[in-house]
Amino acid sequence: MHFIDTNIFLRFLTRDDPKKAEQCRSLLYAASEGGIKLYTTDLVFAELIWVLQSPKTYNLNPPEIRDLVIPLALIKGLSFPAKKMFPEIMELFASYNVDFIDAYNAVIMHSRDIDLIYSYDSDFEHLENVTRVEP
Repeated sequence: MHFIDTNIFLRFLTRDDPKKAEQCRSLLYAASEGGIKLYTTDLVFAELIWVLQSPKTYNLNPPEIRDLVIPLALIKGLSFPAKKMFPEIMELFASYNVDFIDAYNAVIMHSRDIDLIYSYDSDFEHLENVTRVEP
C-alpha cells in the first residue's frame, strides 16, 4: 500500500502539466485495475476540494467539483476513512451550497445518530436532519 497526496489528484484533474497529468493518470488507472493499492486521508480530499473551489486557483462550483471528485474517490484500489460516506458528503456539498467540511460533519453526525449541533454557522440550517443551536 502507498499513500497518495493531494497534488496527484490535482495534477490529474487539472492537466496543468501534461507530463505529470499522464503519470498521475497511469497511477490512478493502475489502482482502478487492482495493480496497486493506494491510501489517503479525508484531509487530502478536503484540501483538493478547497483548491478546486478557491477563486485564486480554479474557481469551480460545488456541482463541478462533485462530478470531478466522486469518480476519483470511488477508485477500487483507493482507501480512505470516509470512502463509504463520500458520495453522500459530496451530494450535500453540491446540493445545499454548504462548505465541504460542514457537509462532512453532517454526514458523520448522521452516521452516529446525532441531529443537534452547537454552532454559530448558519449553513447547518440548510441541511435536513440537522438542528443548529447556539450555546
